[in-house]
Amino acid sequence: MKFWFLLDTRRLTKEKDEIEKLQSTATWLEGTEWTLENGLALIAKIKAHGNFYELKLTYPPFFPSTPPIVTPMEDGAHWSTHQYENGSLCLEWGPDNWYPSVTGANMLESAYRLIYKENPLGETVEKNLVISRHFLTEGQNLRNKAFRLYVEPEFLNLISNLQDYYMGNIKFTFVFGNEDTAILHVLELEHKEGKAWKNTSLPEDFKSNYELTGVLLKSTLSSTEIRNMKTITQWKQHYDLEVVTSLSDTILIIAMDNENNPHVLMNGTNKEKLFSIPLVTEEPKGRLPNHLVGLNEKRIGIVGLGSLGSKIALSLARTGARKFYLVDDDVFLPGNMIRHTLDWKSVASHKVDAVKNQLMNISTGVNVAVSKINLSGQEATTSLNTVLSKLGNCDLIIDATANPRAFNFLSAVRTTYEKPMVWGEVFAGGIGGLIARSRPKADPDALTMRKGFNGYTMQLPEYEFKILDLYATEDQQEEVMIASDADVSIIAGHLTRFALDTVLQPDQSIYPYSMYLIGLSNSWIFEAPFDTYPIHINHLPDETETVENEEELNETIDFITSLLEKSDD
Repeated sequence: MKFWFLLDTRRLTKEKDEIEKLQSTATWLEGTEWTLENGLALIAKIKAHGNFYELKLTYPPFFPSTPPIVTPMEDGAHWSTHQYENGSLCLEWGPDNWYPSVTGANMLESAYRLIYKENPLGETVEKNLVISRHFLTEGQNLRNKAFRLYVEPEFLNLISNLQDYYMGNIKFTFVFGNEDTAILHVLELEHKEGKAWKNTSLPEDFKSNYELTGVLLKSTLSSTEIRNMKTITQWKQHYDLEVVTSLSDTILIIAMDNENNPHVLMNGTNKEKLFSIPLVTEEPKGRLPNHLVGLNEKRIGIVGLGSLGSKIALSLARTGARKFYLVDDDVFLPGNMIRHTLDWKSVASHKVDAVKNQLMNISTGVNVAVSKINLSGQEATTSLNTVLSKLGNCDLIIDATANPRAFNFLSAVRTTYEKPMVWGEVFAGGIGGLIARSRPKADPDALTMRKGFNGYTMQLPEYEFKILDLYATEDQQEEVMIASDADVSIIAGHLTRFALDTVLQPDQSIYPYSMYLIGLSNSWIFEAPFDTYPIHINHLPDETETVENEEELNETIDFITSLLEKSDD
């Protein structure tokens, strides 16, 4: 461990001089003593209103980049409302406003001003409240709270506008978060006339098989009065509770005070005693850009729910997509974990089922249909055609398989149903990737574009690496190069933006080209990460277009007419 005072002797001298100067001028500083305790520290005795306060100023290892820590010498001593749970005082300078020119002497002066004004040990002299120089964030306030109640903004608005003496039953559930945190969610609010509110935002996976009970009570009590009511018996004396669940059986009480502020009380193992827990909510606000309006009405078909496809699916859902058709026959295994969005909870599950569950946990409004068919494998022709027809009913088709046979089928769907299609690939070794799109009436068909891409790459330098599998290559030193999760995520991000642009604004695209090579390293044709090569495809002929022959057209009409006449018979 390096000690700052050995590396920065000039600053140490300044600290000693400033403390010595303060000792000689400040009448309230009764004495100081330097000490080494896993670092440099100063013991100081302060006198305020006739009382003595002994404290320790500890210089941290990163001083002067971080501020000294000032604490009472006596373990467990609580002097101030401006004191953290670990005992350290919250002074005029802290991590949020610290600058290195502030000295330990300045910190001692700040500690004296706080103690003098608050007068924690005083009995005769008036005590004053010192206004905080800052406010803690919600995250800071919740750090040590094992229980929390999250309420929907809609529910909070409802209960904040209740009239006097409202009483209703609550059904709620627990969701256990990280470590030892339990989050409560209100599922329903009922009163004597029926349901007043039902939670439609919480995913089904988070609703337990059993429901716990609580009560909502609208009172004329003040905030202070409610805070002093800490037992079930006290609450029973204030209400005729025949219309709600017996308080003896109640685990949760949400009490609204006379200013309609909520107070959340829980009944723990002690059936009588109540303790307060924090309420968490959020301000409803628009978080999506305007150009994404309407995405929730578009059905997105994604074939291939591996590393690339799973990231695209989740990103689209977070962007506002709500209708999905997912196709993949593969099973998720631990080896997939290094690049996939899934984790151990999904091992041995089909990827489409597990990703569907992820999507539905993002929003209860998500509608997901799945198919476990293998587009490039041995399947019944009827099953294949059913899946392709469903993909044809999507507003956008995404090929994330990097499989030529699957690509052929999807290209046929794109042409037959005249639906836009995007596809992408992460190159082995993570050196870069490809993103491409084929829009009806704007781009050549997908097969033509793939042929054009193959012709383009034939003019490029030969790919110098030996391809081992989809994501891995071997370089000239026979070292294996494998694409990382970050590599896949970058290409997935580009492909997701490409997909959004294609399905939402096909006639006003922000992309001047329909095919791009994107570099992630100094390899092959790429000179550096994000070295991008747009590929011109407008000169390619659309091979699906046919020249109509009048004679052949008339023969076709006659043939179809004869079949229709037979069906009428």
